[in-house]
Amino acid sequence: MKKLFRPLLLGTLFTSLLASCSSSDSVAPTPTGTGQYAYVINEGNFSNGIGAVSRFDKTTKGLVPDAFASANNGAVLGSVVQSMTVVDTRGYVVVNNSNKMEVVSLPDFKSTATIAGLNQPRYFTRSVANPAKGYVTEWLGGPYPAPYTAGRLSVIDLNTNKVTSTIPVGINPGRAIVLNGTLYVPNSGTKSLTFVNDATGAVTGSLALNTPASEVVADKNGVLWILCGSDYVSQPAQLVMFNPATSTQRVLPFATVGSGSGLRISPDGQQLYYSYRGAEYRMGIADAALPTTPLIKRSFYGFDIDPATGTLYGTDALNYSNPGRLLRYQPSGTLLDSTTVLVSPNGVVFY
Repeated sequence: MKKLFRPLLLGTLFTSLLASCSSSDSVAPTPTGTGQYAYVINEGNFSNGIGAVSRFDKTTKGLVPDAFASANNGAVLGSVVQSMTVVDTRGYVVVNNSNKMEVVSLPDFKSTATIAGLNQPRYFTRSVANPAKGYVTEWLGGPYPAPYTAGRLSVIDLNTNKVTSTIPVGINPGRAIVLNGTLYVPNSGTKSLTFVNDATGAVTGSLALNTPASEVVADKNGVLWILCGSDYVSQPAQLVMFNPATSTQRVLPFATVGSGSGLRISPDGQQLYYSYRGAEYRMGIADAALPTTPLIKRSFYGFDIDPATGTLYGTDALNYSNPGRLLRYQPSGTLLDSTTVLVSPNGVVFY
């Protein structure tokens, strides 16, 4: 699913292997707000600078197709808008192929800073130990067919919007999460999860996995769920439950060779969502096995959940060249409405 930049995403099996545990690597963005807006991340066509974020008003259903251009005299975000994270009244928009992160005020989307000098950035995560600090995962090496090398976290001072240091992690890191003082970084190129002390930035360990791990969420009990990919030959994808408190894990393999993507968790931390073989599934954290009946019989490029209402938001990239669609569903899986957005919408964040 989302999030390798387009030539990799569409071009090769190798890319599928890298993205297999993901949303994305897919991760689309984790919902964080409870207000009236849903921001749709549109990657745009690769290398032509038309990536954008659309602002959808949940009350009026009005859409500002390119919120950044509208607020900044027609300026563009850049090439391949990868992700967005909301921190208080700011949005951190990661622009992968332009090697930067734009900081905007919310909800108006006016530019307040540009964090440049990044390398194939992917996802931004705010520190819990120090709210004035953030992390950006970055890929190094490549692009395919050149080999990728061990990636890194760039540590950002949110007061100065400058990179202050870097932390080595595994190959092709995805979206990191912070839980109980530890930053967990899924690495889709090294079949592992890297542990980083949130207070000190020290790498404290890792968890080896059977297949690439590019998405991780935490449930209400402080247990991690890791969506891991397939080798597309003999090894199916896996959903791995890992309890950091006890270092125990349970592996739930998918039924057939192929990968899941778009791992998400409900706002109450009790329901998992993921895409698999053209459908969206929902699973309770106490369930003993993966579900066999889909919630929605449709494949999404991005998938997120409104924390204020529980409404489900799916995105459809269609042909990745023309405007895609934003689709909203009731928690039951019944379609509410559909809106045309821009090219290659890969997820939604809320404010």
